[in-house]
Amino acid sequence: MESLQSIDPMTWIIVVVAVLISTVVLFNKAVKFILKIAVIGVMILFVVYFLVQAGILELPNIGT
Repeated sequence: MESLQSIDPMTWIIVVVAVLISTVVLFNKAVKFILKIAVIGVMILFVVYFLVQAGILELPNIGT
């Protein structure tokens, strides 16, 4: 629990907004299934990118 308290507030904002947008898109009946999957995928990439830039997440080096 202590590691969650040490996370920067901007990181929490990024994660919460990404989850909120993904939830709204997922439960919107007007949006087609493929578009829902695309939006959720982009939001996941968005979160991972910012977590890597903030130094919170470190991706493994594949092939190097």
